[in-house]
Amino acid sequence: MSRTNLGGAVTALLILATSSTASAHGGHGGSAQLETYNNDRAIAAQVYGGLHEDRGEVRITFYGNIAFEIESPRGVKVFVDPWRNDITGMYPPWYVRDMPKVRTDIALVTHAHFDHDAVDRLQADMVMERMAGTFRLADVKITGIAEKHVCETQGEVPYRDLVKHFIDQDPCPPNETLQWDNSVYVIETGGLRILHWGDNRQNPPQRVWDMIGDVDIAILAVSDDGHILSPKWADVVMQKSKANIVIPGHYFVEGVNIPAAYGLKSAAGWVARHPHTMLDSASITLSPAEVAKFDQHVMYFGDHVAFDSGGELPAGDGELPEVPPPARAWERFAPKP
Repeated sequence: MSRTNLGGAVTALLILATSSTASAHGGHGGSAQLETYNNDRAIAAQVYGGLHEDRGEVRITFYGNIAFEIESPRGVKVFVDPWRNDITGMYPPWYVRDMPKVRTDIALVTHAHFDHDAVDRLQADMVMERMAGTFRLADVKITGIAEKHVCETQGEVPYRDLVKHFIDQDPCPPNETLQWDNSVYVIETGGLRILHWGDNRQNPPQRVWDMIGDVDIAILAVSDDGHILSPKWADVVMQKSKANIVIPGHYFVEGVNIPAAYGLKSAAGWVARHPHTMLDSASITLSPAEVAKFDQHVMYFGDHVAFDSGGELPAGDGELPEVPPPARAWERFAPKP
């Protein structure tokens, strides 16, 4: 190889290395090639049917926006819609910080917006973005329903006009781009059917409702300003899903959202108009017997999130203990006799 060709090859390799590093540390999705964890948890879930003994309860944890982690009775974790500030330059900042990194098993993304698809904030064995179809692992079944993002809202901010102003695109079908497509997820585990709405439109066709069916818990994007679901439309979706429990998301959280960004408000007013429980932490555990006691009951996390929301990244953010070195390290997850 000539010196000229060698120099060109070195330059190409440097460009590739630089772009890979940028992708891993700030770009969409990151690069799994540079991650330091492994898939031992996924292997254990396949071999043993879970990560630990069946504890009979499903744990739901709130991370702000509409980011929720659902942990199955056998310990499989499903994280839906991690968030961060926009990295494309299309939109101004929404958050005082990025979401801290979280170790999980399955990452789900409802659609391609910065406040839902920050999979670089997750250390996940598998990532499924805008999934349609059915996926199973251990005691978890996930159904993804291909649908459409809301494009006309009844909130205080004229959503469709705002989008056209920022990016000169029409978010409404039939000529919308991929960022205006959304997958609704139904997560089944521990005898419960949990609906995650993402930013779906208010009035999907009947085929979507037929696929959703009746659910036990519905996670809905509702806030008092109606950024996604207006309070009235949230009522409609709540009633059509026949959910025993409804959990709001995608509302203003103190210490997470920048005050007044896009006019986003809390969901406190909507919550107050329904039978409700004000939760006192960022997590709740539920069993089918407990859920069956409720009927269209709202459980509200408010400003409780699963990390220090003081506005600064904690020291060592995202660091995790090293994975044990033995080749069969996944056996440490074996159920205890």
